[in-house]
Amino acid sequence: MRYLIPFNKHPRRNLPKESSRKRREADFVLAFGRTYQREIMDRLAAPCNEFDIARELHIPGLGIADIVSICISPRKKTLQAFEMKIRDWRKALAQSYRYKYFADSVYVVLPPDEADKAKLDLSIFRAINVGLWAYNSESGVIDKIFNPKKDKPKSAAAHVKALTLLGHQLTALPVS
Repeated sequence: MRYLIPFNKHPRRNLPKESSRKRREADFVLAFGRTYQREIMDRLAAPCNEFDIARELHIPGLGIADIVSICISPRKKTLQAFEMKIRDWRKALAQSYRYKYFADSVYVVLPPDEADKAKLDLSIFRAINVGLWAYNSESGVIDKIFNPKKDKPKSAAAHVKALTLLGHQLTALPVS
């Protein structure tokens, strides 16, 4: 019996380049998540009693955030949503804007070369209060180009729904 895909070959290599590019973005997301988690844990102090991070949080009607982090303090829970793209910062910006319905702050994270292109239109990020960060996956450095002001989510119901779903998701899709 002859197999179409040899056992020693990874099936993704047989796919067209368009679909193999998706793995590159997933690797970028995971690398950022791990770096961001280490960075936060290293400087975790008074503002947060507890910090958690999850990936691919799906809020029906609002999209799937690549990374979501939650900072729990005695008075409130702060939710941050991150959208990452290897290319096409405009698409990332459009997707991340929807996350403002459930998150306290929203960020677009891009590789440095793509972030340089997005910097030319930084006024758009400022106008809609969406952060812009560059992440170099080779060096593990996060460059915080623009940090948005903390804002209340646009929908209290979506915020509660996100917190509920995040509680279920934290163990399902860990970053580390």
